[in-house]
Amino acid sequence: MAELGKINKLKIISKSKNHFVLDGEQYGDLWLKIKDIDFFERTQKNSLIQVFLYKVTDNEVAVTIDKPKAEANQCALLKVIKISEHGAFLDIGLPKDLFVPINQQRKRLRKDSHCLAYIYLDKKTGRLLGSTKLNRHLMEESDELEFGQQVSLQIWEKTDLGYKAVIDDKFIGLIFKQDAYRSLSFGEKLTGFIKNIREDKKIDLLISQKANTESHYELDKNILNAVNVSGGTLNITDKTSPEEIYKKFSVSKKQYKQAIGRLYKKRLIKIESERISLI
Repeated sequence: MAELGKINKLKIISKSKNHFVLDGEQYGDLWLKIKDIDFFERTQKNSLIQVFLYKVTDNEVAVTIDKPKAEANQCALLKVIKISEHGAFLDIGLPKDLFVPINQQRKRLRKDSHCLAYIYLDKKTGRLLGSTKLNRHLMEESDELEFGQQVSLQIWEKTDLGYKAVIDDKFIGLIFKQDAYRSLSFGEKLTGFIKNIREDKKIDLLISQKANTESHYELDKNILNAVNVSGGTLNITDKTSPEEIYKKFSVSKKQYKQAIGRLYKKRLIKIESERISLI
């Protein structure tokens, strides 16, 4: 099934002068003008080609071989190229610019400035729109991310606490000042790691593998210290409530289970039904 706002592989069903006619599946036959004559001549009928599908009006679907700077449900740093009374237009690398309505602008956009925009399909029209109100479209809480997990980040804004970042085009998390070993730039893309999922499910981030390894090490060390202080056994297991685990170690239940799993594999502890203990 062809998807609006996405790159699709569509079949060429005929060729006419400098046009391909593509099988747009539920959108019917789609005409694609090709400027590259060599490409046109060497591409045969029934071939599959990658094209971007989008609406130019509420009722008209267009197709282009141009690759956009981002697809639907992704974020991208884009330049503002035009301002109107109804909103702003961003260069997304397509024949038609990306429209950001005024009510989707966190701050009023200015011509020639750059903004981090989330690209989405309007539910009523199916047309591609942009938004700089990222927290309307991205989640600030997560049940699915795991302690230590590697993720893709894009820096959104600097705050008093550190840097807010987009995680995998789906979540928003925080890199604390002390965990940012260098200055980070607006819109910068980098690899990061999940440092912590807080009790309120907010997401803390790290930006170095070394810091990620150290974070694992600190939690493992804290658990071993707690077992030692308790006389060699600790009545906190993978069956203990998330609240009690967080109160003791300031980590989620999932993080705690992963940590005692690491300690068990290293043969440092044994895990019983109601306690963990030193070997």
